[in-house]
Amino acid sequence: MIRPAILAALVLIGSAAAGRADDPNNEAIWKKYWLAIDVQKQCNNVAFSQAQYDAMVHVINQKISYDLGAGVRLQLMSDASSEAYDLTFKYGCNSQQVMDLLALYNRDLAPVVQ
Repeated sequence: MIRPAILAALVLIGSAAAGRADDPNNEAIWKKYWLAIDVQKQCNNVAFSQAQYDAMVHVINQKISYDLGAGVRLQLMSDASSEAYDLTFKYGCNSQQVMDLLALYNRDLAPVVQ
């Protein structure tokens, strides 16, 4: 089931140009940032508003120069959400990998959701 916030974020993001080849490095960056968002939600019991999601998506898109299409981003968001759940369930919010993701969130995304 697609979450309404995710679907709305994708609509606001816009679609990528036809024929664009998605860069695997940018896919990894997008997924890491979305992991950071989901870890923040799970570890700190945060619920983001649509405006906050929009602001975070804008930051991520700037980091990757708007390189990824909507379909790729949606799949990466889904994968990242599953991975974030697995990380926090298996290793907890105090594991080094989760702490690194929280630090990424705090450094790059938290300033735009304040």
